[in-house]
Amino acid sequence: MRIKSQYKKKVINIGIRLLGLFIVYLTSFYSYLLYHSIVELFSIIIAFSIFIIGWNSRKYMDSSYFLFLGIAYLFIGLIDLVHTLSFTGMGVFLGYTQNLPAQLWIAARYLEALSLLAAIILIKRKLGYKSLFLLYGVIFIYIIGAIFFWEIFPTCIIEGEGLTLFKIYSEYLINIILFITIIMIVQRRINFKKEIYYYMIVSIVSTILAEMAFTLYITIFDFSNLVGHIFKIISFYYIYKAIIKTGMKDPYNLVFRDLKLRERELQQANIHLKSLDLLKNMFLASMSHELRTPLNSIIGFTGWLLMGMEGDLNEEQRKQLTMVKFSANHLLVLINDILDISKIETGKVELAIEKFEISEAINDIVNSVLPLANDKGLNLIYNVPKGIIINSDKRRIKQILMNLVSNAIKFTDQGNVKIKVTLLNNNDLEFIVSDSGIGIKKEEIEKLFQPFQQVDMSSTKRHEGTGLGLYLCKKLLDLLHGEISVISQFGKGSEFKFIIPIEFKEEV
Repeated sequence: MRIKSQYKKKVINIGIRLLGLFIVYLTSFYSYLLYHSIVELFSIIIAFSIFIIGWNSRKYMDSSYFLFLGIAYLFIGLIDLVHTLSFTGMGVFLGYTQNLPAQLWIAARYLEALSLLAAIILIKRKLGYKSLFLLYGVIFIYIIGAIFFWEIFPTCIIEGEGLTLFKIYSEYLINIILFITIIMIVQRRINFKKEIYYYMIVSIVSTILAEMAFTLYITIFDFSNLVGHIFKIISFYYIYKAIIKTGMKDPYNLVFRDLKLRERELQQANIHLKSLDLLKNMFLASMSHELRTPLNSIIGFTGWLLMGMEGDLNEEQRKQLTMVKFSANHLLVLINDILDISKIETGKVELAIEKFEISEAINDIVNSVLPLANDKGLNLIYNVPKGIIINSDKRRIKQILMNLVSNAIKFTDQGNVKIKVTLLNNNDLEFIVSDSGIGIKKEEIEKLFQPFQQVDMSSTKRHEGTGLGLYLCKKLLDLLHGEISVISQFGKGSEFKFIIPIEFKEEV
């Protein structure tokens, strides 16, 4: 029933259009001047409306296609208006022959054909409306001047003889330009909504048929001239369908067509970038694995030498070996971080979920970092309730805490480093690592959890770091369904807080 209803509606619409054309045709029997005026007035209104649509959509589109056509049809409509007023019998321009409206007609059609071609060629370009107005304004003034004042525009019709070769050849040349335009629209059809694409083709084909009809008449009142104007009605009606009616009924598809295409291009580029990022992570993981083995050998061998296993060392030798071991350890930390991040981003990381007492994990961390705190004269204070059992990845939680506590010690020269654990609502566990160190500037905080980012402060230049630690913490907490935040005051210290669920639940 619905299909029949749509078919019936389509038949009725076609019938109404044909009836309208027939009524306009009947006016030619009463007065050809009336018929001509109705046809031209219809096309002029459409031309001015195209300008209104193009002008009002200019701010929302990357392409200048509709703006270009809008400004072009504004001046085409003005020339057609003068053509209508100059038609024999109107009595506006006295002392002129049938050649005047023919000249204005051919000038308007040249301008229309070239504008349609230029618009499709420049469809991806962003053009300034001031330049377009200036260009078409100059062309309009030149056409009017060439016809009315300087009288240098070629003759198009000689009364009693018919059309000149210039007029006939011009109609053929205009058709060639329009045919090239159709080819280019077909090649660039991806830039148009399907409905608009077909309407534009039908409009231009109708214009071509109109131009063919205008090569045959002897006087402007001949039947072929009448037929040509019928095709002009059809041509401008489908321009109306393509730009104005579609623009009013479905403005988002018309005005934001370029935005949809841009979104599609960005989606494709995003897929490509993700594949490149995956390849990068695989490469880094492979290279990091290959580098870790010789680094472990370097660390082990330098440690062996520093213990004096191969003989006594002088002060300079010990100093150089210590630097080698420190640099190797620093590089090993970086490689391990890269390996962990690569596994996370490629989805290859596996969590080892187990039940454990959180105070035991904290004690392990404290015992590991206490020598570092003592070397700097810092107070390491920790407040951890006993008996709290958590079901999560013990190794990853210790890795996160070790990173945060090590950073706190590294960036604190005097005062305290504190570790506090609090049970929240029997569901979540809150960890706070605070210090009385150098702090972080407000504008630098947003960079903290990005890869290879470190705060840009002169006071931190002496502290070596990979720029991956906090990024890795964020990634690990995402896996553990946790979240991390920071509060810092430059020159006074920082407080890092993360919260994780006591009971880890695998996402389905």
